[in-house]
Amino acid sequence: MTLRYFMENIMSSPTKLVVIAVDFDNDIGRLGINTPVLGYDNMLKIANEYALIAPQDSDLNVLFTALKLYRDLKKDENYSVEIALVAGDENSSSRAGIKISRELDKIIDITKANNAIVVVDSVEDEKVLPVIQSKINVVGVERVVVEQLRGVEETYVLLGRYLKKVLEERRFSKIFLGLPGLIILTYSLLLIMNLTTYITPTISVIIATFLVFKGFGLDDFVSRWWRLSPITRISLILSTISTVMTIIILYITLASRNFSSDIISITLYISNTIPFLLLSLIPLIGGRLTLRILRRSIRVWRDLITLTVIIILYGLITRISELILTTQPTNIQQVLVLLNEYKVTNMFFIYVIIIMTVSAVLYVIERTAT
Repeated sequence: MTLRYFMENIMSSPTKLVVIAVDFDNDIGRLGINTPVLGYDNMLKIANEYALIAPQDSDLNVLFTALKLYRDLKKDENYSVEIALVAGDENSSSRAGIKISRELDKIIDITKANNAIVVVDSVEDEKVLPVIQSKINVVGVERVVVEQLRGVEETYVLLGRYLKKVLEERRFSKIFLGLPGLIILTYSLLLIMNLTTYITPTISVIIATFLVFKGFGLDDFVSRWWRLSPITRISLILSTISTVMTIIILYITLASRNFSSDIISITLYISNTIPFLLLSLIPLIGGRLTLRILRRSIRVWRDLITLTVIIILYGLITRISELILTTQPTNIQQVLVLLNEYKVTNMFFIYVIIIMTVSAVLYVIERTAT
């Protein structure tokens, strides 16, 4: 805002005006000066002394800008003008606001001013504007910032706010601190155990798992599930343990077969891990089933159907694995012939039709009841 704007805003009638220079972090306190400071001569003396101590400080520009503004306004007989300096606190924004508020009360009490022009030198100092506006009518704000540094200063403040969010807000800290911390910890442990060949795949799995969880919103699902009830918390813990066991068993089975990809090896991989994989699902479904029973929800049939599907799948997979391991087929065509011969395919389609029919009937009943 320009001086012309200030003058046009308050030219209509005589008014008592005070030009307030703001030193939010109390750099001026290095001179041993107690604020508030009132009067042109006192301000000019302080400005000259401060210029000898810190000629590069932007607060010096605030002092001289306020003095120039005072002189320009003083030339107009329509104004009764005063000038004042207020200072905050270098250690705390909250204490700075409280201190400036008290100093403003003194200034207004002495000058009887009803309008103010505020002179600040940075984005940080502008925090004081709501405090001043709560005490007196602010007709203008003079921002004294070296133009080529304005963008740099605002960028610095913005980066500071983001850094504070990263450190203090959990939703950001778990991404920018938690994930890198987990990767560094994993790298260090594998290095200590002399398992350097597993560093890249292990870190890749960690990053992939994180991306999958965030991409599909699984972290929100787990968070909601955890907060739901003690039953769901226990089921989530049991499911996590089973999942970890599944991964361990799968790796051991893969290593025992030298990571082979023939029919027999794949069958062994599936037959050894499927019990633990299904076991990781049962606590989740069982926990939700228990919760719905306690709440007397009509949707309890959905969890019963899911458990039934898991049991049927387990039976079919076990049967197929036994047939393959017994007959030792060498290609996929022989496997398909084997499944047809023992009517496994027919059993599968019969189960699918029965489950779909029962589910459709129960869904209609649920819709009718609700």
